[in-house]
Amino acid sequence: MDLRSLRYAVTLAEELHFGRAARRHFISEQPFGKRIRHLEEEIGVRVFERTSRRVALTPAGALLIADARRLLASVDDLSARAARASGHPVFRLGVLGFGAAGLWESMRSQFTADHPELAIEYSELDFTTQHSMLQDGVVDAAITGALKPVRGVTYDLLFESPLAVLVPAGSRLAHRDYLSQAEAAEHDLLRLDGMGDDETLAGSFGERILAAPRIANPASVPMAVATTGRLAFHSILARTFYAHPGVAVIPTAGTVAIVLATRTGDERPPVVSIRKAARAARIAAASRD
Repeated sequence: MDLRSLRYAVTLAEELHFGRAARRHFISEQPFGKRIRHLEEEIGVRVFERTSRRVALTPAGALLIADARRLLASVDDLSARAARASGHPVFRLGVLGFGAAGLWESMRSQFTADHPELAIEYSELDFTTQHSMLQDGVVDAAITGALKPVRGVTYDLLFESPLAVLVPAGSRLAHRDYLSQAEAAEHDLLRLDGMGDDETLAGSFGERILAAPRIANPASVPMAVATTGRLAFHSILARTFYAHPGVAVIPTAGTVAIVLATRTGDERPPVVSIRKAARAARIAAASRD
């Protein structure tokens, strides 16, 4: 039994719908359901009753979920308590890809001025863990992308980055100044884990994307494009942070929000400070623009 499976079960108990519960953890319904089934097999108890119309907790499931909530609440603060006990307190920051880009130095300076006693511990996130590591209490805050609201997570906007399409350098599209999303969707695409649920992706890019190779790490996208000959969507900042001689970065419509994510209701002083630093950095950058 692992903590993530317990978190999935708690979420399903709240939503009573596999699709909605899976979307809250940025995974598709099939692997989410597999985790729930494995949990039930492991503990030897049916936690949920399923029919074609509804999902409901069993009496035994209701007891398990109550115990799981208490356990997870205790685990969420375990790492912080251990750090304090060791005498080497840390602030655990999860970072997806290029993180806060040009805003980070200002954020770090203000945060360390407020909390010189804390060392910042870096944890690499990918598209599949960008929210779950925060929700699971593995990190204290995360710099990530925000596709849609996530229950229990508060976002502070850092900046909005224009979207781009990554195209193999040998493609006839590589010299374009602009490529619409509709035109890009006519070509074979890579699927970035966390882009959205199956229904949303199929509606935007067609059914083919559901069978496309999945990429979990933002830094791996250009190499995957160069290797497979497929197209992929990314931030325009891929030009700066992930430049690849075999890939052209073509602007397209839309933006992606880069945010500081923290757990809703977490008012510990270091978390309040990192939020304050994020807001100050955003305001300073806006005044320069």
